[in-house]
Amino acid sequence: MLSDFERKLRQIILNDLNMGRTMRLDDLAQRTGHDKQEIVKIIEGLKQIPIREGGLGS
Repeated sequence: MLSDFERKLRQIILNDLNMGRTMRLDDLAQRTGHDKQEIVKIIEGLKQIPIREGGLGS
């Protein structure tokens, strides 16, 4: 089960992709209030989870 922050970060990433925006760590850090290392760690974890289970993987 994903944490609130993982769900929030996933939704931001998907919204940005749908709007044609590029994903930048600086922007994500500013928008979420979390540091870049934590964001990278969460994104790597989300890529391991299939989309049908709420992740960003295949």
